[in-house]
Amino acid sequence: MASFSIELGDVYLLDTGGTKNHWYIALVPFGDESFVFVNISTWYEGSTLNDGTCILKPGGSMPSFIKSKSFIAYEYAKDFTVQRLEPLIAPNSSIPFAKLQTQDLRRIQKESLKSENLAKKYLKAVKSHLDRP
Repeated sequence: MASFSIELGDVYLLDTGGTKNHWYIALVPFGDESFVFVNISTWYEGSTLNDGTCILKPGGSMPSFIKSKSFIAYEYAKDFTVQRLEPLIAPNSSIPFAKLQTQDLRRIQKESLKSENLAKKYLKAVKSHLDRP
């Protein structure tokens, strides 16, 4: 059984099987025990992989691990329960690694509605979450 719980805005450093670990943010609830997570990626000028929907810049209220222009890579959104998330957390990483400020999380949620790369099932969850009183 997992020794932590997921809260919206939590940021985790995950080992997703690539050559390096990736940052994922708990964006909105997804069903009873799951959450939609979105990936933070570094912006590389001229790259066709960049998604300009939601840009993050270092400083201000951004967590200190954002050291250069970055973006939310909505196409890599995933859903996780605590049980599925726990084994993916990078070794020696804090749980969670960071927490977004409420205004930053809200901006990412709202801008996700404009993304052409967010899967429809996740878009529906974002809309439902934002429509709650």
